[in-house]
Amino acid sequence: MEVESSVLDAIDLRILAEMRHDARISWRELGDRVHLAPTSVAERVRRLEAAGVITGYQARIDPAALGRSVRAIVDVSLVPGDGADAFEARLTARDEVVFAAYVTGSADYKVIVECAGAPGLDAFVRWVRADEVVARTESQLILRTIGD
Repeated sequence: MEVESSVLDAIDLRILAEMRHDARISWRELGDRVHLAPTSVAERVRRLEAAGVITGYQARIDPAALGRSVRAIVDVSLVPGDGADAFEARLTARDEVVFAAYVTGSADYKVIVECAGAPGLDAFVRWVRADEVVARTESQLILRTIGD
C-alpha cells in the first residue's frame, strides 16, 4: 500500500525522524519527544505500519564482530544482453552483499559488501569478475561512514 507524503502530517514526520535514529524507542519516550500521549504515538505508528510507510525494523550489526573488517563499494558493469535477472539472483545470494542497486551512470550496479579483510574482498571481486555476464568491475574501499 502506497501513501502520499501529503497524507503525513508534521507529527508523523517527527515520529519517523525519531524512529530512524532509534526504532526501539519506547512509546513513552517517543511520545515525550513529539508531545503526544504514548497511546496516541502507538496508534500513529501502527497506522504508519499498516499504510506501508514503515516497512520493517532491523538491527544494525557491527561487521567487525562478524570478522568482516573491510567494507567496499563494487561497481559492476554487465555485457549487453539478457543475463541481468540471473546475475541479480546470484548476487543477492552472496553473504558479503549488504546492499545492491541497479543504477544509472557508468556502471550498471553499485554493490556494498562487507568482507573478511582484503582476502575476502579479493575473493568476492574475483567471483564477480568470473561471472559470464560481467564486463567490468571497479572497487572503492569505504574508509569511514558519515552520520551512522
